Amino acid sequence: MNNRLQKITIVGGGTAGWMTALLLEMVFSRTSATKDRPRICLIESPNIATVGVGEATVPRMPVTLRQAGISERDFFRETNASFKLGVKFCNWNKDAKGKRIDYVNPFAHGQMLEGLEAAEYFLRFGNGDRDFTQSISPHDDLARLCKGARLLGQPEFEQRFGYAYHLDAVKFAGMLTRVCTQRGVEHIRDEVQSVELNEQGNVSHLMLERAGRHDIEMVVDCTGFRGLIINQALGEPFMDYSDYLPNDRAMALQIEHPNPRKIESVTRSTALGAGWTWRVPLYNRVGTGYVYSSAHRTDDQAADEYLEWLGDSGKGATPRVIPMRIGRVRNAWVKNCVAIGLAGGFIEPLESTAIHMVDHAVRWFAEHLPTRDIEPSLRDRYNRQMNKLYDEVLDFICLHYKLNNRTDDQYWIDARTEMKVPDRLAENLELWKNRLPMQHDVEFATLFDHRVYQTVLLGKQVYDTGYGTGIRDRIRPLRKDIWFQWWKGAKVDLAQILKAMPDHKTLLRDIRGELKQPTFAMAKAAQPTVPMPGAAPEPVVIQNMPNLAEIQSGKKDLQLF
Repeated sequence: MNNRLQKITIVGGGTAGWMTALLLEMVFSRTSATKDRPRICLIESPNIATVGVGEATVPRMPVTLRQAGISERDFFRETNASFKLGVKFCNWNKDAKGKRIDYVNPFAHGQMLEGLEAAEYFLRFGNGDRDFTQSISPHDDLARLCKGARLLGQPEFEQRFGYAYHLDAVKFAGMLTRVCTQRGVEHIRDEVQSVELNEQGNVSHLMLERAGRHDIEMVVDCTGFRGLIINQALGEPFMDYSDYLPNDRAMALQIEHPNPRKIESVTRSTALGAGWTWRVPLYNRVGTGYVYSSAHRTDDQAADEYLEWLGDSGKGATPRVIPMRIGRVRNAWVKNCVAIGLAGGFIEPLESTAIHMVDHAVRWFAEHLPTRDIEPSLRDRYNRQMNKLYDEVLDFICLHYKLNNRTDDQYWIDARTEMKVPDRLAENLELWKNRLPMQHDVEFATLFDHRVYQTVLLGKQVYDTGYGTGIRDRIRPLRKDIWFQWWKGAKVDLAQILKAMPDHKTLLRDIRGELKQPTFAMAKAAQPTVPMPGAAPEPVVIQNMPNLAEIQSGKKDLQLF
């Protein structure tokens, strides 16, 4: 008897639900004959709106869209997307003179110079008035000049520089709904009234308000913070991360561009008194919000602080408050239910990891797809992988708070001195007082490898403000001429690259087909070779930056990272 799953039911829509449907359909259509594929059914409540504030992504997103066969032009048009070259952190730390520090964490890697990390050369010798990011990538300069991520007329998904997207989350969920239903995903708009379990404790069926009984073989819980199935029906415990991370509330607003002709190509994270604000520039508007600690501000106090920060852009506005459940369920896969998205867990939006975690969760589930027997070995390995993913993100987010040095509000003092630090991070922080992060320090990296940690440590200037005192004296011997000879050539070509790259708004209009003489090339880029989820990315080496003549002649590409 065929014991394969015949149907997978997803409960909950929004980005998590429809991303799950999209990726499962993509995997099944490529790996299975039509008769052998499980049917995918998504049940979405007509009465629950999408939260709609997860508007920034990470560099895996272009890969996912391309693999799923979604046109980048359609994506930009339908979601009012823009390019994201990284995250600009503003006022999280003070320098040695007490001045605020702003730095970009770019979607770019450093390089190896004579077999050693560029970060070591920078820490030892510096680079005048340019910070580390500005020394190893053009992303900060491109964002500062409101430049785009590639030249005009390039094919879809052309990766001239590492980039991700800003997008309208509600419109993105709508786009995914259309794509998935066109590809055969069954869409049921109905309310789940109850969840029934069988004698083995598995979910046997759902009772729907209009359609009645809906039988279940395997169910994916995408019901958000409610955790309708994983928490309420199956009783899986939730592991609270409030001892590690202080923020449990957010408020959000949508505002107009202060200058519609200039669209910044980074997400901004600006520290306020009891948390931080986000600024996500889309094509047609700006998404903003304040993530804060209710232990340090009431909602009214936070709103006053947030609106004062917005200035004229926020006059007369009433931001909506969103309580956040920070942590994860003990096990994402319990019995015949897998929790994905907010139902499985959430580690605040600082590094825009929510969609990234959904992406990995679905791909890993497809790799561990069970039969109707729900094999425990598959479930256990999946849970182990997901727990590692949450640990990876938790460590990196905690780093930002632990290494702040602000003293102007009790929130920042508490974040530095009172919040717990995961054992893995605590051990590395002691190590990194004596040397920079190296490859094997980070044992599991889907997104945050050792070079990203290098960028944050050097961006925050922690080695100039009391952390790792004397580290420069312990750096292995380096030749100063190697570093400055490389940079001498690079800065000449950098100026030409900045001249060649188009204005961000112009590039977006080109891609959307809004220019009078559009140059956007519809040719599909070659299918990428994607590392298996959980595998560390291959190290990428910066080559000497190409000059403008080579770019225009086609002899050399702009691929730096």
